[in-house]
Amino acid sequence: MGRREDVKGRNFSIFRSAGEEAEISASNARQREDEGGHMSCTAGRVVSTLGAEMPFKAVMTREDGTTFEVSFSTMGEAEAFIRRNTPSPPARSTTYDSESR
Repeated sequence: MGRREDVKGRNFSIFRSAGEEAEISASNARQREDEGGHMSCTAGRVVSTLGAEMPFKAVMTREDGTTFEVSFSTMGEAEAFIRRNTPSPPARSTTYDSESR
């Protein structure tokens, strides 16, 4: 029969420790500093990658059709990155929103 290793003192959790969260947050702050501060993309979407250290990616599309990916620890951070780097959609006309008679 297989030998059991002593795992006493080691805990398993699906949640990150405070130290891991702080490290990821600092990494994300460095990424934001390197963004460039302008809207360089026409579209973006969030993709989840299960089991990855940074489980969410913002997949960005530039005007020429090329794409690039930036990894994030939370979906909210990826969405915020997309909002900062893509233009807001134009206001939608409500002229025809009434019910037909």
